[in-house]
Amino acid sequence: MEDAVNASTAGSSGQIVVAGAGYAGLHVALRLAAKLRNHPEMELTLVDRHGYHQVITELPRVAGGTRAADAVRIPLQDLLAERVRFVQTEISGFDLPGRRLLTDAGPIGWRRLVLALGSRPNDFDIPGLAERTLSLYSADDAERVWAAVSQALTAAAAASDPERQRRLATVVVGGGGATGVELAGELAEILPQVASRHGLAPRRPAVQLVEAGPTILAGSSPQLTDKAARILSDLGVQVRTNAMIAAAAADGFRLTDGQLVQGGVFVWAGGVKAPELVADSGLPAGHNGRVKVDRYLRVLDHPDIYAAGDVASVTDPRTGHVLPPLAQVALEEGETVARNLDAELEGRPLEAFSFHDKGFVVSVGTRRGVAGIAGITTGGRLAHLLKDAIEWEYRQSVRHLRGWDPIAR
Repeated sequence: MEDAVNASTAGSSGQIVVAGAGYAGLHVALRLAAKLRNHPEMELTLVDRHGYHQVITELPRVAGGTRAADAVRIPLQDLLAERVRFVQTEISGFDLPGRRLLTDAGPIGWRRLVLALGSRPNDFDIPGLAERTLSLYSADDAERVWAAVSQALTAAAAASDPERQRRLATVVVGGGGATGVELAGELAEILPQVASRHGLAPRRPAVQLVEAGPTILAGSSPQLTDKAARILSDLGVQVRTNAMIAAAAADGFRLTDGQLVQGGVFVWAGGVKAPELVADSGLPAGHNGRVKVDRYLRVLDHPDIYAAGDVASVTDPRTGHVLPPLAQVALEEGETVARNLDAELEGRPLEAFSFHDKGFVVSVGTRRGVAGIAGITTGGRLAHLLKDAIEWEYRQSVRHLRGWDPIAR
């Protein structure tokens, strides 16, 4: 890891800078490192505020108390090849004309910049939402959710009024996408066991899932959403669809129809938008403030900057829709950016990005899940095992890529 002095002395003449060590940024660094063996003049620098990579898809398990936070933090020193120079610092802005990334450790010049800064929770300007809810976008967030749930159960056990006890022991999850469904399932399955340790009846804790749209897991097949809804129902989760939140108040979520959803803990998993740093950068913005790119994933009007992952607004030419902020999308975009940076160095034509959908797998609780792959929908224990296998394979792949040899592939 580099210090402030070294960071500030970086030049722009031969440097590729990757901003962000999430799914997309890490894979650009891992894929590109071995490709630079024929270009010793090029420096490859990865910049992130953390010294670890976070496996975001596993956060609901941390927030549900079934996995330790450190289990989803992978130290970057265990992943990065020696060819990659890592600078741990906060990114504060961009000097676009001067081609410099502004950081707390000093400016870092680039020849090519890869923006892979992820995203932040999208509160859709709902009054009080950002102030009164917990988010779930980092391991730290997940720890805070589980701590809040534990504190709420302790408070519920101490309450003498049954109505107050019921309210405190209720967790409300806003947003019925994959993260919200996984979190609701994890909590619903584990809370009855935890309740007894707090002196509560196992049936006292409750989980509610509030979704503004007509269905959970929007965009999935009716068969898949039905299977997920049945599992949630089996676990005791109360699912409210067509329930748009008008405001988050001290006493709960106020819906547009006037209903009040009360609880002791409120978690928001209702979507993401571009980081404020990017939104204020002057770069061309698309859906939810994400950066517009061309078909090679270069930022429009800025051919020296690539964007990948949640921060990039990438339109699927087959559907005309912007690709969702999913891990598998970020991974494929990271690989395309790495190949295009290598192509630039070698004088080859750039490669247009094309997304290859590998399917959709969501765990629902600690033992079951749903999956839609190659047109086949399944649910239950098999889908949960498949999710476990995907997470295991991902961890193995990032460690393997440290010694990745493009010649041998």
